[in-house]
Amino acid sequence: MTPAATPNPKPLGRAWGHDPDVPHFYLGGVPISITDMDGLVSAIRRRLGCPSPAPGTFVVFRDAHGVVRAQDDPVIMAAHDAALLVCADGRPIAWAGRLRGHKAIAQVPGIESVEFICRAGVEAGWRHFFLGGGPGVAEKLAREMSARVPGLAVAGAETLPYRPLTELESQALYERLRANGTQILWIGLSTPKQELFMQAHTPSLPGVIAMGVGAAFDVNTGAIPRAPSLMTRLGLEWLYRLIREPGRLRARYAEVVPRFVAIVAFDRIRRAKHATETSPASGNVRSV
Repeated sequence: MTPAATPNPKPLGRAWGHDPDVPHFYLGGVPISITDMDGLVSAIRRRLGCPSPAPGTFVVFRDAHGVVRAQDDPVIMAAHDAALLVCADGRPIAWAGRLRGHKAIAQVPGIESVEFICRAGVEAGWRHFFLGGGPGVAEKLAREMSARVPGLAVAGAETLPYRPLTELESQALYERLRANGTQILWIGLSTPKQELFMQAHTPSLPGVIAMGVGAAFDVNTGAIPRAPSLMTRLGLEWLYRLIREPGRLRARYAEVVPRFVAIVAFDRIRRAKHATETSPASGNVRSV
């Protein structure tokens, strides 16, 4: 799909895997949860508070790059529909929601969610397992969070191989997670690997909520710096990354930025057209 191509529309409704207590809107066909960091914690608390273990599920932290990738791959798009929540990891995603009139939406950065959720679950004894990152990074993140959050219950930490897990490896991982009483499973992979990993594996993990936070593993362990707070507030974290790694990211952002702007613009035009068609004055009321 080229930047000028029509973004993926989707009819109004509810993504089938989403928390029924959290509304969402569609951006280029991707369901974005209308929530903030406190709302995320509340959703986790509700899920883990079920009388019997709820089916395993996962949370996506979505940025513009992920929205664009979903336009080209129905498998990636389906993973968003299956998620418990799709949080606005990037500030432009939250801005798009506010342009729609959703005042309750706020940026929910995956980088910040790690410590925030670890702190929120100490009293309840939520057990956290850190999975992914480079060699030794998950273990380092577990130590870092334990130092920041006294009383944190760490169920374990492991690095994944740089390839899909075999069936035997998957079953062995499930057994370790169950044996350690894992409730929150932090996943540190890239997009869309982590979304597809969570969609594939969480159905086999009742009572577990996986959190796909990607680069949060490296940022929270100090391996890579986060953008200055001013750039974060202005929605320019992508520009900071581009400045730091121009060779790797130049081509990506040359595609992502115009396509994301086109998606937002198309959705705005589509909603305006729908409002006109369904207004009483038009005499033509229908849904999309």
